Amino acid sequence: MAITSREKELAAVGISVASGCKPCTNYHVKAARDADASDEDIKQALTDALAIRRIATEIMQHHALSRLGETEPHNSSDAAGETNRTRELVFVGAAFGVNCVSSLKQHLEFAKTVGITHEEATEVAKLAVFVKQKAASHVERIFDLNVD
Repeated sequence: MAITSREKELAAVGISVASGCKPCTNYHVKAARDADASDEDIKQALTDALAIRRIATEIMQHHALSRLGETEPHNSSDAAGETNRTRELVFVGAAFGVNCVSSLKQHLEFAKTVGITHEEATEVAKLAVFVKQKAASHVERIFDLNVD
């Protein structure tokens, strides 16, 4: 099964939000609507992406503090609720968008359980690379960097 344009744009919304790119979010929310995603679908993608971003922050906080000898257990739970193809595509993209290896590995496993193929997950990963590059270019312009 190929990723639909609706699924792709909802994943792109999640990647944009997780990556913290306002122009990308603006673009992909509109594109998701154009691909027949409902406002509820878009809100779910936003919520799931923000959950991944929060979890990634908690994981890094725990990791960094553990380097200082603090051993408070990390017990962040992942996004709640039933999963499905679209949510897992959003989770995979958002985890890639924030470089959260733990969440990415977990959601790649969940993705298999809802029928997402390796090729489809790779398509979302490539989309995340593209969005992250766009997000970085917006920031680089502030400093007038000419990064190739």
